[in-house]
Amino acid sequence: MRPPQHAVVPERISALSLSRLELVVPEPEALEAVDIAEARGVLILAWEGWVKGSDGRVGHGSAPQGTASLSRLAVSEAAALCRETIAGAARVWREENPDTQDQLHFCLTFRVS
Repeated sequence: MRPPQHAVVPERISALSLSRLELVVPEPEALEAVDIAEARGVLILAWEGWVKGSDGRVGHGSAPQGTASLSRLAVSEAAALCRETIAGAARVWREENPDTQDQLHFCLTFRVS
């Protein structure tokens, strides 16, 4: 059985996660996960950036901080905010780290039962 945070998305997205407990995936899959969560009526509570270094280590390092709690927003409002801020944060991160071999990922936290 997949952890609750992973169960929101299809296995093909879940399998890319850097964490077994949290959903931590690259930008395209994070944005797809936002769409899926919205379509399923699942509220996104927050996101934060993670970086997988070229040496394989994972951490927050140069990653974008992410959002504060979105728990007071409607599902569609939280999804729209996440789409905008994930894309924007990824763009800024790429501009600030043009020569890096590190890979930016996004940890999404969903309200699950």
